[in-house]
Amino acid sequence: MNKKLKREMQDLKITVRIGYHGIKESLIKEIKDQLNSRNMIKLKANKGVLDVSSRKIFWQELADKTNSKVINQIGNVAVFAKK
Repeated sequence: MNKKLKREMQDLKITVRIGYHGIKESLIKEIKDQLNSRNMIKLKANKGVLDVSSRKIFWQELADKTNSKVINQIGNVAVFAKK
């Protein structure tokens, strides 16, 4: 990963928060809408929503449902980009 991309990801503000309700249609629509107007978005799952063993799977499933890709994931925070 190049330095410019890394800096861009760090500077992103979290624009989508995922609560205990998980992946709902409204969440998928919101992510798609944001990706239509931006190249990248940052998402955060609230504490207790994801456990360590399921994080990667959760982010990948969400990316698949929103036709995007996970470009970075650290803990409960992930950065998605347009495919």
